[in-house]
Amino acid sequence: HAVGQQLGEVAHETLDELAAALAGERDDVRAWARQDVMRDVVIGDLDKRASRFLRSLVDGGAPFLDLLCIDRDGRVVAATDPRSLGQMLGERDWARTALRGEEFLSGPIPASDHVAAAMEIAAPIRLPETGTVIGAVLGLYDWQHVIALATRIRRTLAPHGLRVDVLLLDRSGTVIGESWREDVDGQAEEELRAAGARIVQRFATSPRRGYVTEAQAAALVGFAGTDDPKLGWTTLVIEPLAAAFAPVRDMERRLAVALAGVLLAALAVATFLARRMSRPLRALMLATQDVAHGGEPRRPVEVRSRDEIGQLAAAFNTMTAELKCAQDDLLTASKFAFVGEVAAGVAHEVRTPLGILRSSAQILARSVPAADPEGAELVQMIIEEVDRLDRVVGGLLELARPREPLVEPTPLAPLLARALDFADGQAREKNISIERVLAADSCPARCDPEQIYQVALNLIVNALQMVPGGGRITVRTLPRHDGHVGFEVIDDGPGIPPDAREQVFTPFFTLREGGTGLGLALVQRVVRAHHGTVSVDSTVGGGATFRVVLPAA
Repeated sequence: HAVGQQLGEVAHETLDELAAALAGERDDVRAWARQDVMRDVVIGDLDKRASRFLRSLVDGGAPFLDLLCIDRDGRVVAATDPRSLGQMLGERDWARTALRGEEFLSGPIPASDHVAAAMEIAAPIRLPETGTVIGAVLGLYDWQHVIALATRIRRTLAPHGLRVDVLLLDRSGTVIGESWREDVDGQAEEELRAAGARIVQRFATSPRRGYVTEAQAAALVGFAGTDDPKLGWTTLVIEPLAAAFAPVRDMERRLAVALAGVLLAALAVATFLARRMSRPLRALMLATQDVAHGGEPRRPVEVRSRDEIGQLAAAFNTMTAELKCAQDDLLTASKFAFVGEVAAGVAHEVRTPLGILRSSAQILARSVPAADPEGAELVQMIIEEVDRLDRVVGGLLELARPREPLVEPTPLAPLLARALDFADGQAREKNISIERVLAADSCPARCDPEQIYQVALNLIVNALQMVPGGGRITVRTLPRHDGHVGFEVIDDGPGIPPDAREQVFTPFFTLREGGTGLGLALVQRVVRAHHGTVSVDSTVGGGATFRVVLPAA
């Protein structure tokens, strides 16, 4: 009974996994139908944006043999297979259903000479403003993915002593998917297929989960049926009777022959388990005492098992890690609050000379002869940088209450070029060469241009201060990857020691004599406010690479 119930539960879980995988693909098709690019079906996808979008999905790993879109008249206007374009499919069941505004699911469609077995999944394309149906999306879900999933489930059961076969049948009892053990012969397969058909017919109107003994096929069969009327599937998990009851019979023999030995073994196991339970509990108690005394555990509590004690140890490790992060965040916040108070006083004193500098530069601009464009350019640069410094002063005043970034699509190449132009004079004074690897056509970032300009300038100036004379600095943009863009500042300076690498973004930590330890901390704070990341890669004597990654526009 217990073995049969186990097979029934395995059949139910297998069916749930298969249905969940299919539901995920239905959600994907529904989501694709809501994309803005799908509006192009109204104009027949003239610029092929919808076709390129569908092709990118398949190339990106979507498990579909084909994806296509039809317009309101049932004509294919976009497809991963160009041969489908222009075909009239409005009379197909999926097309009629989707154009009525309903989702469609059917299959699997049997394999033919040209098309592999697949599920038809369709969803209507609507105008979001009015909800009007303007077309439909069809995906031919590769049925081999379902078979592969059933095979993977079957193989994961083998290490647990369950060497089973898996069959998937429709409501009529027809086998639509199967995964066999390597040692099953053709005759056994036919007998088990016939047994599956009998089970589907026998339990069509009764409870949809359980197990039966098939004497003719000499097998114990666990079965489970789906509650989704659109599918009507039944999953069978089949184990030969000899294999299913072998552990029970073996246990009976062992109990009859060596009951005393089993009792002794049980006593030994109980002693071992008691010690095994007490050891992690003792380690957990010591770690708790360390935390209670205001410190942190000397090392994480070792997780030795997946039972309740192991879960408790893992939860304790997670708690202490989160507590450490919270303490670090609180320390960083308190440091920034202190810096904000100090910066407010300093900024108040700095704004007056900045105003004088700007006024003087404006007066000087009026006295520069028209024949001296270089002088006029330098004066204009002074005015622009004074204005930027004034904005930086304003940022210092808001240090204790940082402002939200004014996000807009911003090309990174011109922003980095401006920062490099500003730092070029300092580089020439130190005889440091700067290489620019800036892609003019790179994807823009979603960021506040002034804040990210300040980030780039801080990183470049930081590199100039660390690189000795005759050194080299490279600034380059990064191509779009996984919805993000960014840039790197690379130097061939002395590098960062491993023990200091994790602290370079900590407020007031600095490796440079006379440094404040705020530049990189502010860089990290600004980048995180943009939902980006900043990281450093360095080896002692091998220079350093600071990488800033931001969301792409």
